[in-house]
Amino acid sequence: MTILQDKYELVVEQEAQLLTSLRTTTAYENAIFQITHKQAAEIDLPTAEKIIDKIHEYAEELRLDLLYVRLEKSHVAGMLKLTAL
Repeated sequence: MTILQDKYELVVEQEAQLLTSLRTTTAYENAIFQITHKQAAEIDLPTAEKIIDKIHEYAEELRLDLLYVRLEKSHVAGMLKLTAL
């Protein structure tokens, strides 16, 4: 395997991990909504807002990382195509 092929496999793995992490943050956001709905009388809404805000911030970091990984993946794929010619 070439260095470019190894790099491509690495970014594909990074992309998959980031997508799994994003699905996890979505699951936790949904869990917070369900808990808030079921226990509305016991929930301190400002605290819940702070918690969901932190999850959202982390999800945004993951989305940005995903954009960078996809950009790198595209670049490496283009370089692989050029070397195949």
